[in-house]
Amino acid sequence: NCKLLEVLNVGNNKLVDHFPCMLRDSNSLRVLVLRFNQFNGNLTCNVTINSWQNLQIIDIASNNFTGMLNAECFITWRGMMVADDYVETRRNRIQYKFLQLSNLYYQDTVTITNKGMEMKLVKILRVYTAIDFSSNRFQGMTPYTVGDVSSLYVLNLSHNALEGPIPKSIRMLQMLESLDLSTNHLSGEIPSELASLTFLAALNLSFNKLFGKIPSINQFLTFSADSFEGNRGLCGFPLNNNCESNGSESLSLLPPTSVPDSDSDYEWKFIFTAVGYIVGAAN
Repeated sequence: NCKLLEVLNVGNNKLVDHFPCMLRDSNSLRVLVLRFNQFNGNLTCNVTINSWQNLQIIDIASNNFTGMLNAECFITWRGMMVADDYVETRRNRIQYKFLQLSNLYYQDTVTITNKGMEMKLVKILRVYTAIDFSSNRFQGMTPYTVGDVSSLYVLNLSHNALEGPIPKSIRMLQMLESLDLSTNHLSGEIPSELASLTFLAALNLSFNKLFGKIPSINQFLTFSADSFEGNRGLCGFPLNNNCESNGSESLSLLPPTSVPDSDSDYEWKFIFTAVGYIVGAAN
C-alpha cells in the first residue's frame, strides 16, 4: 500500500520469508535490498510488462533462494535500460524532503558489493544500476535475457550452482564495470565478445569449468590470474600455462568430461601408443 515507496532495505536481519512478489506492480520502487537474511524459495513471480519497471538496484545476496533465474524479469526491469548517462545533479538522486519549509533532504544509503568489495552508496543516482544474486543456490542456465538490462553497472551471480556457457548477450552490457560469475559450474569457452566491454574494471570468472584460450585483447589484458584461477581447462595470459600451437592444444582444452571407467585403461593405452608412434616417426 506504500504507493510512493522507492527504497526497501531490510538487509542484515534474520528474516525468514519468500521473495516479495507483491511488490512487482510497484511503479515507484527503485531499490530492493534483501541481503544477509534467510529468504528462500524461487523468483518465479507472475510478471507482466509493467512489473518492476523502475527497479534499478536489486540485492538479494546471501540468502537461500533456489531454482532457476527468471528470464522474464530481466526484460521488465526497464529502470536498468536507461539510454543516457545523466550528469550527477540533485534531481537525479534518490532523496526525500523532510522539512517542507526548508531545503533539507534525507539521503538514503545502501551497501552493495562492487568489484569484490562492499561499497556504501550515500547518494543513489537514479541511473546507477546493480544486480547482486550472489551466495544463493540458483541453478540452471544464465538467461540470455540478461543482455537486455543494457545500462547495468554491476552484475554479481557468484557462489551459486549456475551451469552452461557464459551468455554472449553480456556483450550488450556496454556500461558494465564489474562482472562476477565465480564459484559456479559454468562451462565452455570465455566468449570473445566480452572483450568489447571497454568499461569493465573488475572481472572474476574463477572456480568454474571453463576451458579454452583466454581472450587476449582490450580489457582482458588488464586482469590478473586471480580472475581465472580454478578453471583447469583455461590457458593463455595471464595464466602461466600457455596454449600450445600444435595439435595437443585441442586435447588440453577439452572440458573435464572423461570416458567411461570400464574403457579408460584401454583408451589411455591407445593414446600413449599413438603419441609414441608419432614421436618415433618424427625421429
